Order: sequence, then structure tokens, then C-alpha cells
Amino acid sequence: MIQQDIIKSDLHVKALVQDIRECSGPVEVLNTLNMQVSENMKSMKLAIEELETHAREQDKESDKHMLLKEVEKYQKQYAANQFALRKSNLATQALLDKQTKEELFERGTAAPRKRTRADKESLSKQSSGITDSLLAIKNMMSTQVKQSEESLHTLISSSGVVTDTQEEFKTMGSVIHQSKTLLQKYGRREVTDKVLIVLAVIFFLTCVFYIVQKRLF
Repeated sequence: MIQQDIIKSDLHVKALVQDIRECSGPVEVLNTLNMQVSENMKSMKLAIEELETHAREQDKESDKHMLLKEVEKYQKQYAANQFALRKSNLATQALLDKQTKEELFERGTAAPRKRTRADKESLSKQSSGITDSLLAIKNMMSTQVKQSEESLHTLISSSGVVTDTQEEFKTMGSVIHQSKTLLQKYGRREVTDKVLIVLAVIFFLTCVFYIVQKRLF
């Protein structure tokens, strides 16, 4: 089922976000975790969109309403995962940046006179590599922000559909109630008409009997 795929992707995302939050380096590990969580987020989003399409194809309004409520719930979970991912990345990036600065400072104070040109180049490359990795993560987070905006727009749209469906149910309920009232009213009128007809027949027969009796006697 589509719902099972969404739940599976959601659990994977939450586990990877926890790994990112606890990551202490190196940056390559953080990059790998972000790639994995990005793939699972994409799978989750596609599954939610598939469920929404399936919901809108339902003939029964009750089924459509129920599935759209599920879509809204999963979209909120998706948005929460994006927020948690950005928060974890920011915290881990700050930690790795701090560790890198401390390492560079320690190397700089341990043997300033013995540092060779090769050491400087190595540190420069390491710093450059970390910067590139952080930029890559930043770009990935920017993409996640855009996806969050899209999810928000979709969520607002789905909420509007659910609200419209609820209004349709209310309208249908009102029409049914009015129809029931009219049927009851017509039912009472029908009984009244039958009583009047019976009384009229009795009156007619009484008149006939009276006239016949007068003529005979």
C-alpha cells in the first residue's frame, strides 16, 4: 500500500536525521548521510503525491475525504522532517566547524617553526575541502527549503479541498433533512385526505339513504 511506503520512508528519514544530529565527522560522513536522507525524503514526497492523486480519483465523497485527511497528515510529517533535518545539519555543521578551527589552532601553536610548506598546503586543502562540503550541504538545505515551500502550498491546497468536502457533506445533510420534513408533511396530508374522503362517502351515503327513505315512506 502507498501508506506503508510513506511510513517506511518517514521512519528512514527520522533515523537518518538522528544520525546527522549525532555525527561528529568527518565531513564526508555527513555528506553521505545527507544524500541518503535526501533520497528518502524524495521517496516520501512522491508517495504522498501518489496517495493524493489516488484520493482525488475516488467516486465516493466519504472515501475521498478520508484519504485527503491522511494526505494532510503525511504532508505535516514531511514538513516536520524537513525542519528537523535543517536543524540537525546546522548544529552538526557548527560542531564540525568548531572542531576544525580548534585543530588548526592546535597545529599552529604546537610547532610554528617546524611547520613546512607541505603542512600549510595540507591544512589549506583540508580547510578548502571542509568549506566545499559545507557549501554542498548548504545547497542541499536550500533545496529542502524550496521543497518545504512546495509542500506548504500543497498542504494549503489539500486543506482547502477537505474543507470544501466538509461543506458539501453539510449541504447534503441539510437537503436530506428538508426532504425528510417534506415527506413527513406530505404523509400527514395524505392521511388527512383519506379521512376527509371517508367522511364525504359516509355523508353521501347518509344523504342517499335519507332521500330513499323519504320517497319510500
